[in-house]
Amino acid sequence: MQSGIRTLLFTAVIAAVLTAVACALFVSARNIYYSDRRQTEFVLAQVKGISNVQLHSHVDLTEEVNSSRFTVDAYPGSVVSIGGLMKYADHGRFSISRVGKWTFRVRGRRHVGPYEADTGEQVESEYYGSNISLSPDSPYKDLIPFEVNTLQDLADHYGELVDMFETWPREAEPGTVTLEDGTTEYYFVVEEGE
Repeated sequence: MQSGIRTLLFTAVIAAVLTAVACALFVSARNIYYSDRRQTEFVLAQVKGISNVQLHSHVDLTEEVNSSRFTVDAYPGSVVSIGGLMKYADHGRFSISRVGKWTFRVRGRRHVGPYEADTGEQVESEYYGSNISLSPDSPYKDLIPFEVNTLQDLADHYGELVDMFETWPREAEPGTVTLEDGTTEYYFVVEEGE
């Protein structure tokens, strides 16, 4: 009987340890799975004067936040759409796809990843996009007459940005910026609903 109780206690202890390990693994996996969401929520929570934050994500091996949308409290009915924020914490980089009624279009030709199989040379490709970078090292920073290096700057200058984008190039005559690698990117704004 003594040995039966020992066996039962040993089994109970092993079961408890395995349950604790399984729970720890589950919590760890959940934290990894939602890490991008948590980081994005943390970054946006630091921005004063915004609300109605919506995160848009997809699931790969983890949940990845592709973009966020929010309103600026001082401007009822306002809307700002930004890209994912994975590079924001480390490099201060973020992209915007919409400010107020203005959305963005870019296009260009440059190396975007592929290499020639036989020679190993970079293959240039045409690319099209719907956002512009606003950060300390952005090629667009010289086109804006005030500092927009952070998400807080974006919220603080919302009204000025909406007015300024009214004067930006349209599709018929796009503007140009020179990128870090020396290539030219064409850009223009589109009024939402056009």
